Amino acid sequence: MKYIFYALSALLTLNILSITFAKAPTTAKIVFSSNRDGNSEIYTMNPDGSEQVNLTKHRASDYNPVWSPTGEQILFVSDRHGTKDLYLMNADGTNVRKVFKKLVGRQYPTWSPDGKQFAYHRFDKLAIYVASRDGKNEKELASGLWPVWSPNGSEIAFVADEKFVFLAEGVLQVENAKIQIINLQTNAQEALLPGKRLMFSPAWAPNSHKIAFSWINLDAINLLAGQDPADAEAVYVVNRDGSGLKQIVDADDAATSNPIWAPQADELIYEKEVREDTHLFKILLDGDVSEKLTQQGDNFGGDWFDPEFALPVSPQPQLLTTVWGKLKVEN
Repeated sequence: MKYIFYALSALLTLNILSITFAKAPTTAKIVFSSNRDGNSEIYTMNPDGSEQVNLTKHRASDYNPVWSPTGEQILFVSDRHGTKDLYLMNADGTNVRKVFKKLVGRQYPTWSPDGKQFAYHRFDKLAIYVASRDGKNEKELASGLWPVWSPNGSEIAFVADEKFVFLAEGVLQVENAKIQIINLQTNAQEALLPGKRLMFSPAWAPNSHKIAFSWINLDAINLLAGQDPADAEAVYVVNRDGSGLKQIVDADDAATSNPIWAPQADELIYEKEVREDTHLFKILLDGDVSEKLTQQGDNFGGDWFDPEFALPVSPQPQLLTTVWGKLKVEN
């Protein structure tokens, strides 16, 4: 009996160690998803595209990865228990665990800047939700999809459309998609660019002063020539107040979408189709030459972490002593 107690205590202590002392990358890393190994997995790479490493190596579909503000953990979506929902793992791919006990189809997570909460959307409700990082206190915030938390913590941008319709698994019909911003103190909402539609994938600049997004600008499409609107999606940047709209990446020969900011706010990563595959590219905001970062399979999403810009968190070794003592007393 004594042996079982000590073994259990040691196991719990090791688990606490793995959670408490999860280490952030010491250099800048981009996390993304790719199907190059036959199914969707979570990868990391350097900002120049080198050292691409598969973190998950699981037969399930893993995608939508985002770094925690400290870089110690990655929040992502997986169907490894049958339903697509949120999971956490250490930055090196270890200690994978479910966030919620009941899986209902949560996707596209985004952390609060202090790391205490995250927002996400639920396809079963077509709504944005917020929950504490332990999976408790889940509450509905607004109707819409694809949320992203502002770096100053005060707002969440998302895509809204009063006529979202599911046509099939993974196929969503949109008619009037627009980027909405909700104030988390007042719950007041406003459109980023009133009157514009078919706007997707909002991404806050690190200082919260600008938003990048992808847009199918119908005014720039020659529908009479048979151009497919979906192929005309391009990446834009605008000031938070709606001024200074600027196209950063055009569609040219294929759609460009899903922009991601560099921590220094001087570059964007985006997706583009290349010969039936989807790849990640990087471009300077004041430049016109893109750099292709991925070479194999389909590659999606992404989040850029740099320890120089990370949220500082001091270690709390006293937590181990407290938990260990409590375990001994209770047993």
